[in-house]
Amino acid sequence: MYCNGNGACYNFDPNDAMCPSWKATRERTQSPKGRSSLIREWLRLQEQAGTDLNQEIQHVRNSSFAGSFIPRLKNTLQKRRAMQAGPEQVNPDDYDFNHEVYQAMAGCLACKSCVGQCPIKVNVPEFRSKFLELYHGRYLRPLKDYFVGTLEYVIPTLARVPAIYNLPMKTGVVKALLKNYAGMVDSPLICKENLSRELASYSVVMATPEVLNRLSDQEKQRSIVIVQDAFTSFFETRLVLDIFNLLTRLGFRVYLAPFRPNGKPLHVHGMMNSFEKAASSNARQLKQLEQTGVALAGIDPSMTLTYRQEYAKSLPEDELPQVQLIQEWLGQHSDYLAALDLNLPEEEIFLLAHCTEKTNAAPSIKQWQQIYQALGLKLTIQATGCCGMSGTFGHETANVDTSKTIYRQSWSDVVNDNSKQGRLVATGYSCRSQVKRIDGQQLPHPLQLILSKI
Repeated sequence: MYCNGNGACYNFDPNDAMCPSWKATRERTQSPKGRSSLIREWLRLQEQAGTDLNQEIQHVRNSSFAGSFIPRLKNTLQKRRAMQAGPEQVNPDDYDFNHEVYQAMAGCLACKSCVGQCPIKVNVPEFRSKFLELYHGRYLRPLKDYFVGTLEYVIPTLARVPAIYNLPMKTGVVKALLKNYAGMVDSPLICKENLSRELASYSVVMATPEVLNRLSDQEKQRSIVIVQDAFTSFFETRLVLDIFNLLTRLGFRVYLAPFRPNGKPLHVHGMMNSFEKAASSNARQLKQLEQTGVALAGIDPSMTLTYRQEYAKSLPEDELPQVQLIQEWLGQHSDYLAALDLNLPEEEIFLLAHCTEKTNAAPSIKQWQQIYQALGLKLTIQATGCCGMSGTFGHETANVDTSKTIYRQSWSDVVNDNSKQGRLVATGYSCRSQVKRIDGQQLPHPLQLILSKI
């Protein structure tokens, strides 16, 4: 909200990350500068009305769903009547500036490119989440928010018998209901492979403080705890298995942290009270594992960076677990990898990096090149903008057209370049799922490609 008007977000380069919603719509309110201006005006109006926002937040968090439902329903119905009537017929007393701010925030992908690329680091996703929390304290949430927010809590149970979820999701009736009433489209299917059962067949041990403390200091240096996220563990199970396979073959001891909700989807949709509870619980478990001296790393960039960004704004510093991106950890072992002298076949590979990763953890992209070079492979960083998926943004009915427009502005040409077929890798779950949805291609993770070479 501290935008100084520099306008760097009005970026026309399709191969630059910031700002995808602006590039797709060319609407100023759909840019970091526009959203900052709106939220500043919103704050001014709150101050003018004598509103104590901290008290409002506590009121929202202390209100029960049942107790607040009727007032929120009345406000929502009034909002719908006003929208149907049109701006010319709306009673001035019924006008609510909140709706204009909401429309601007709803179009944000929460990709966090503004956090990394804006000269003064305007953090739209952060103030967006806080605004959404207050807005939905007054107006009902759309169903999609509950679908997304509860995903991490229900999916471990559904994954035990994936057919219970997958079969209905394939039917036209359910797809139509989700699209028209829940506001969700193209929902991914749960993998038939069960991660826990498959890893048990590999003799992989779940990470606990007791297990990790039995390792010698030397063994800990060659050990890693993979921190699960809902998207790769349940929708890309094969990826997790391939990473375990690769790291084991490279001589590392690999452990799996028990699954706990990360909370990122809750934060994106402004369910801040639930997010803080999830973050506290998850951080407590991961901190216990970290204190054993074994490194922790995550697979999906967006989910992993949550531990150093969103968690840092909700938890005391001494409670924050240090969870590295997988390439940050593996890059520290480049000398060891080079000493393996694997003599892998030379071939130029092109990396399509996740927006949040390349703008908020830029050095980690070079670490992918470092890892590939150590193994005798050549990795080129492919210039691309945003893929348009960004978590669940591209799965929301209201955002589908914008999502596909963003994809066509940059990613589509690269993915369909015949000279690069079979030589593209993508780090983000969202990116891979967007490519599969639109172009029907399955891009591997960078570590999966290495596994295929050895």
